[in-house]
Amino acid sequence: MQHRGFLLLTLLALLALTSAVAKKKADCKYKFENWGACDGGTGTKVRQGTLKKARYNAQCQETIRVTKPCTPKTKAKAKAKKGKGKD
Repeated sequence: MQHRGFLLLTLLALLALTSAVAKKKADCKYKFENWGACDGGTGTKVRQGTLKKARYNAQCQETIRVTKPCTPKTKAKAKAKKGKGKD
């Protein structure tokens, strides 16, 4: 009877450990294109990724699109900083 309890406890611990590892590594890996030009209407830029690798039977889309806000142009600020250093 003690062997059965020990075996059950060991099995549950192994199952919990396997589940924790799968959660950390069950992900999708994509290869992304370069960011596109800024869309003035939405203020965002877009890039697309194609599936490179799916780990641990993860449910992955073949292609995905991601967006991020456009960054303001900083060339004028960089030139101003260079000009101050020459004095």
